[in-house]
Amino acid sequence: MQDTRVSGDRPAGDDPSQSAEQPSTAERAAPPQHIKGRQQSRILLVAVALTFLLAGAYAGSVLAHRWWRARVANPEFLSTLSGDKPAGPGGPGEQSGPTGALIRADTAHLEEIRPERPVVGRLQEIRKVTVASEITGKIVAMNVTEGSPVIGGKTIIASIDRVWLDLSIAQQKARIEVITAQLRKEEANRRRVTVLLQQGVAPDQELTDQLAAYDQRQAELKEAKTALEELEEERRRVDIVAPFDGWVTLRRAELGQRLSPGSPVVDVVSRGDIYAVMNVPESLVNGLEIGMKIPVTIEPLDKTQVGSLCSITPYGSQASRTYPVRVRLSDEDGTLKAGMSATAIFPSGDRQKRTMVSCNAVLIKPDGNTVWVVEPGAPLTAVPLPVEIVARVGNRFAVEPLSPDGRALLVDGAMVVVEGAERLRPHQAVVLMDAKAAEAQWAGSSGKDADANGGAGSGSGPATTSKPNR
Repeated sequence: MQDTRVSGDRPAGDDPSQSAEQPSTAERAAPPQHIKGRQQSRILLVAVALTFLLAGAYAGSVLAHRWWRARVANPEFLSTLSGDKPAGPGGPGEQSGPTGALIRADTAHLEEIRPERPVVGRLQEIRKVTVASEITGKIVAMNVTEGSPVIGGKTIIASIDRVWLDLSIAQQKARIEVITAQLRKEEANRRRVTVLLQQGVAPDQELTDQLAAYDQRQAELKEAKTALEELEEERRRVDIVAPFDGWVTLRRAELGQRLSPGSPVVDVVSRGDIYAVMNVPESLVNGLEIGMKIPVTIEPLDKTQVGSLCSITPYGSQASRTYPVRVRLSDEDGTLKAGMSATAIFPSGDRQKRTMVSCNAVLIKPDGNTVWVVEPGAPLTAVPLPVEIVARVGNRFAVEPLSPDGRALLVDGAMVVVEGAERLRPHQAVVLMDAKAAEAQWAGSSGKDADANGGAGSGSGPATTSKPNR
């Protein structure tokens, strides 16, 4: 095989000059010197910054520790944390300003009350009927649907085809005319036979038969007129009218359906007034009287209304030992609906004098109930008293202290904490949020009787709107 290369030609890899100029793989991978120096400078700056940051954090923690140790060593600061009032610049007896736990207070009152007990029930319609057809025929108009309001005696619920009734009435009128004509004929025959009998030509039997025929025609005429009146009455009842004011709750018939007497068309419930039905325990039922005013709270509407007790069913449930009681409520605005849950407050005992406090003044816990009483003096201090809730009247509790000391403190006119009690300790100094109003109230409440129909006592404005102690 002949070599076609020229003597002057050499492969690229055989040129010694070219192989000497090309860099190696390690030389190509190494970064330039100026880039290498820049990376080292950045690393050095980050290390210095981290060093200063750690040094600053350490110095800050040391300073904070020293500051806190100095504060803890200060007696005034410790007394502020504990709620005690520090000594003022004039000495231990001089106060530098009001210090202590901030509270709102209300006044306890000794009142004559009647214990009450809530009973849960439901609202029930006063009247409910199934409106039915009184005649036979096909429905040609259906004017209401479920939920439609109706007015008694005016709203036409449905209309029945009257064509066949009109034809029957016309036929009955024609029959009456026929009977009337026959009656006139029998009347003429009766007169003729009477004349013949007087002349002695006709026998007595012929007159008797003619009188019977005449009486029969009269009876037939009367029967026909009665049938005509019945058809005309049915004609007036082709329009089915609402029996009373209310709402349609169920539609039982449809357009084009054929009805017969007694076929149901719609269900209607009354409106305007409504019953609150409660099953009252046997221990309460004998204390109720017809006509008593009973407050009823409708839970879904958060609405309270006073109703009149209108019925007490003497036959109760043997299993639950309860008796159905109905309270009549007014529903002029139409917001009360049958089936809504309701809670009625019934009296549960005789009138008795009890110490009344706001519901917000009682801390209710599983291990017992507590009322915090503010002791007068300088400074004011709060003392916890274990109490028993005897009854509830509106938004107030009738309480009974469980200890002799509590009965001595929780008296008529005593100030009780209604907000802030959950943060108090026994005999801790307290400061009233509205000190002037509280002092005036405290001074004016001595020797005054509480209003039995009032709210949560005669406390200051902030006390009545405070959050409950829970």
